[in-house]
Amino acid sequence: MARQKKCPECPKVGAPEYMLTYGDMMTLLLTFFVLLISFSSVEQSKFSMAATSLRGALGVLQGTQGQVLPLTKMPLFSVGRGKADKMIEELIKEMKSTAQKSGENEKLKITHNKDTIHFSLAAPMLFTTGSADLKESAKPILKLISDVLILFPYEIRVEGHTDNLPINSPVFPSNWELSFSRALSVTRQLNDFGVNSSRFQVIGYGDTRPIADNTTDDGRELNRRVEIYINLRGEVRKSIISSAGE
Repeated sequence: MARQKKCPECPKVGAPEYMLTYGDMMTLLLTFFVLLISFSSVEQSKFSMAATSLRGALGVLQGTQGQVLPLTKMPLFSVGRGKADKMIEELIKEMKSTAQKSGENEKLKITHNKDTIHFSLAAPMLFTTGSADLKESAKPILKLISDVLILFPYEIRVEGHTDNLPINSPVFPSNWELSFSRALSVTRQLNDFGVNSSRFQVIGYGDTRPIADNTTDDGRELNRRVEIYINLRGEVRKSIISSAGE
């Protein structure tokens, strides 16, 4: 009786099993290179702002590891410039109201447009004559200013100015030292209120940049001032972004 021949095994249907893993790896590599190309075409400033916005949305305070921003301090550039502008307007109204209650509303000037926020504070509302020690009464205004500065990641320039009356004391040999020390006192207070120290430029101009006539008492009072600038069109410094992630 003839033996029956065994039926040969049917070939497996579909691609070999290793192709599944290989295909996944190729897909991941493709995605990785697409991301590299997309990042290479993004402006550094926009990418930096996006990174900072993400940290702000997660509630991470710039500069110090483990600290969390309260909800009122969360950088509003992470949710849109329009909302930040509205918040700025509200804080400016509160500043003017605070200054008016203390009778010093004429000593505070605020300019806000799409490019710049500028605060000009007359020295008498911040310091006693010939001193660089902040008055306690100045701290509420500086607290409100710090709330505005925290909203954006840009660099901040703090300038000290004096009138042209000479000063010669063991502490301040000239108006240069006095103007710089006053600007530094304001900067330290803003930093104490939570503004990242790596964002500041501190400058003392002495009496070299008057805005009024130094031959009158009123003019000299206008020239004794501290000015705070934040350029809303400026580049975000890499050191600020890196310190935010430490």
